[in-house]
Amino acid sequence: MRQFELISPKKIIKKEVPIPETKANQVKIKVKAIGICGSDIHAYYGKHPFMSFPIVLGHECSGVVEETAEGVENVAVGDRVVLRPQLTCGKCRPCREGRYNVCENLKVLGCQTTGGCSDYYTADAGLFYRIPDVLGFDEGTMIEPLAVAVHAVLRAGSVKDKNVLVLGAGTIGNLTAQSAKGLGAKTAMITDIADEKLKLAEACGIDYPVNTAKKDLKAAIEEKYGSDGIDIVYECTANANALNQVLSVAGKGTPVVIVGVYGGMTNINLANVQDREYSLIGTLMYTEDDYYRSIRLIEQRDIQLKPLISKEFSIDQVNEAYQYIEDNQSSVQKVILNV
Repeated sequence: MRQFELISPKKIIKKEVPIPETKANQVKIKVKAIGICGSDIHAYYGKHPFMSFPIVLGHECSGVVEETAEGVENVAVGDRVVLRPQLTCGKCRPCREGRYNVCENLKVLGCQTTGGCSDYYTADAGLFYRIPDVLGFDEGTMIEPLAVAVHAVLRAGSVKDKNVLVLGAGTIGNLTAQSAKGLGAKTAMITDIADEKLKLAEACGIDYPVNTAKKDLKAAIEEKYGSDGIDIVYECTANANALNQVLSVAGKGTPVVIVGVYGGMTNINLANVQDREYSLIGTLMYTEDDYYRSIRLIEQRDIQLKPLISKEFSIDQVNEAYQYIEDNQSSVQKVILNV
């Protein structure tokens, strides 16, 4: 089968390798679509802190079940499925407490071990979930980033009737805002400096898009929410300037969920965190419950995924796909590889 391996910065090669065998408790899928994620892009440039060469990318992966091992019951041959790309030990304290998304020995398929950028892919049966009938395989890959967003939203507790602020209108920021609305938030404000991404956010039902290159964030918050301001912040930019800005304008005691993946050490105004009693909350990946919640939101028509797909390429055009992302950074959202 074809397998595509990132061997050095900006160089993905096609290899011919044996089709993987199905072992006990495993499922083999015929891969149909692969989403390119922000972490894939960091890896492509050799800038991901937890990924190294060579690596087969592809943790946002959907396909059709081709074969199941004896005893597998959660999916069957012919099912349309999406992957949850987590390998966990099941023994460490976070795993024993049900927080296996922060397993002490966590490996992410397609990040620390082989991903699905190939014709076929095999993984444990428990890592596959049926794609809702309303979705194609391309949208099906986006259940994974949607689960990231759902998990992030709930890290701050219930959002029912809350006014939330999302910094960054990229794919994760957009899905975080949509998820917050789907999970009961009263309104969602989203910020960015790219008008195209903000227009898309508005088209996806996000209430208040704000271009912070053109409008002061504090003024925008006061205009929409008055002196009480917003209730929860989701920081999806991985930009220290954006985080420090919100730490200067959010109301005292506001929880701030750090969703964006920072590449290294950064300067954060901890004096404001202490003085204003902000809660800085980390979030990582998801659990199975977040996948099920994501699927329910899709089935309830609370989430729009199709508008977030900027362009689709054949898997043989994988290098062209990454070049397209590089050339369209201000507007591109999700790029899909079709197999």
